[in-house]
Amino acid sequence: MKLFRNNFLDIIKILFKIALNIPKLFYIKLKIYFSIYKKPKTIIKNNKVYRDLYKNGKIEIYENIDFTPEQRASDLLKKMTIEEKAGQMFHPPISINGGTISEIMNLASGRGDTTESLILNKNITHYNLYGSPNPSQLAKKINQLQKIAERSRLGIPLTISSDPIHEVPRGGGVAAFSLKGFSKWPSQLGFAATRQPEIIKEFAEIAREEYLSVGLRTALHPMSDLATEPRWSRNFGTFGSNADLSSDFTIAYMDGFQGKKINSNSVLTMVKHFPGGGPQEEGFDPHLYSGQNQVYPGNNFEYHLKPFKRAINNNLKVIMPYYGIPVDQTSENVAMAYNKDILTHLLRDKLGYDGVICTDWGIITGRHWGVGDLTLRERYKKSIDAGVDQYGGESSPEFLVDLVKKNEISEDRINYSVKKILINKFELGLFDNPFVDENLVAKRVGTETFIKKGLTAQKKSIVLLKNQIDNNKEILPLKKNIKIFVDGLDKKEIKKYCEITNDPKDSDYIIVQLRTVFNGNQPSGIDRPIDNFLSTIFPNNDLNYDEKILSKLKKYSSLSKLIIVVDLNRPAILTEIEKLSHGLIGVFGVFDEVVLEVIFGNFNPTGKLPFDIPSSMKEVNDQLSDVPDDTRNPIFRYGHGLSYLEE
Repeated sequence: MKLFRNNFLDIIKILFKIALNIPKLFYIKLKIYFSIYKKPKTIIKNNKVYRDLYKNGKIEIYENIDFTPEQRASDLLKKMTIEEKAGQMFHPPISINGGTISEIMNLASGRGDTTESLILNKNITHYNLYGSPNPSQLAKKINQLQKIAERSRLGIPLTISSDPIHEVPRGGGVAAFSLKGFSKWPSQLGFAATRQPEIIKEFAEIAREEYLSVGLRTALHPMSDLATEPRWSRNFGTFGSNADLSSDFTIAYMDGFQGKKINSNSVLTMVKHFPGGGPQEEGFDPHLYSGQNQVYPGNNFEYHLKPFKRAINNNLKVIMPYYGIPVDQTSENVAMAYNKDILTHLLRDKLGYDGVICTDWGIITGRHWGVGDLTLRERYKKSIDAGVDQYGGESSPEFLVDLVKKNEISEDRINYSVKKILINKFELGLFDNPFVDENLVAKRVGTETFIKKGLTAQKKSIVLLKNQIDNNKEILPLKKNIKIFVDGLDKKEIKKYCEITNDPKDSDYIIVQLRTVFNGNQPSGIDRPIDNFLSTIFPNNDLNYDEKILSKLKKYSSLSKLIIVVDLNRPAILTEIEKLSHGLIGVFGVFDEVVLEVIFGNFNPTGKLPFDIPSSMKEVNDQLSDVPDDTRNPIFRYGHGLSYLEE
């Protein structure tokens, strides 16, 4: 009853915000109609085509490809008002084919602005993708928005970013998505399980081609955090627990997306979450107040920096700090985005990073851990002083404008950030041509070749954990044309190999697939509608499978030989499950058809675990959150992975 009452109150609050924002939307649309500039013309000189973005009939330095990105950025900066500069420092979401829920969430967040309004009235030119568009819809919408942007006073093009979109449906977790039409690959943990950096580079090269085809120019990935805390729900997005392996894969990922030189064929990688978001207190994630603390009981802060150091020395242009508070590691216990010791003294001064620092999403209006007593205005000032260049998920440049006009932040400080941001746009070639050819999307996205390569990577990510010997022979691979009872896998796919029976007693084998362990929700820790919604996405820190699942498996094992497939995009306690199984397979976000190829011997598994699999929650609770693979008696160790014996 209490849960229903809380949800009902949240709905009332959301509807109230929506009602307040509807009149604002009508006003905004009217204002846009009267504020839009003319479409820029082209100027042809010496057989070269220039876009007259300044709309004065001349070729300005910032419009001229013969000048360097730095020269062009400097010229543009001189022409910009403080309002236009401040707009570059914001990176809110854009909903494309997001449906009713997405629109409601946008209104409920209190923004109420359309994307067109943010472009023309707030001078914002960076957006990250929300929604579920297919490739053609995405390309068309981004082109439409670029046409609006070119009709702003200065014609500054948009930079559209995206979280991962190449996951298998049901394969990923928070901030990893599966968009129809794009090739499908394993999760980052799956790539780590292949142990082959060349595979992640091939993926990144293909993903870059697909991103470029639809107009996406910044990847809000990879995650270079380390999976040192088994309970952390975002382990799925990492390259595992080993800092050296993560470093190698981060570099391969960057090289595939960016190339060694940033140009019109590049997609920037926003490596995250500096200085490493893995060591979460009790495994709780800092999207929520309950997980605000990053802790270092093993005094292992430096270990988590390794992948970021490599990335910084590999032409990294944009980096994202995490939400959490690095407890007792700096002079004050405040979140990364407000922490000058982290962003300026460590990242800028010690590590020599000179690119853009973009915060994680909503650190001003939502995830402001350690500075909750400050006003919005004070949070902006503190974060700017700490070293922030751009605000993910925020859309209120008027705060920065006010701080400059009242001499609380210098315009030179704003120029420092904006110049870096503009240089990235110039290097990507966006000022010269921000549009994509919509007619080529179908030929360049989700091609047969790309799909096949993705499936091969999925196969190579599969880890064979156990293969019991029965009658002097390994159980796996299974023979074809036998009777199978199946639970949790696509029966249509299994019918390609064998007969399916509806009676487990009548089966030669029972195959069960278990999804990523999820026993309940991480507590919000703060009673706000959006936080209460987010808490339903994040699992609690119990890695045991519940008794209902275990009872079912016990029953199955008493009836026939049991093959268990478990999704390990989050570590799970497999002690009882291992005992019940004749064959045990770990996957990291793959299609059913792929795991069946391994089960029936069409592919010999080669994957290796990217972290330890602990044997009990007691040992998980006793481990140190910042130390890799330190549970005392893991049931399977880092690097474990079997292959079929040669006959």
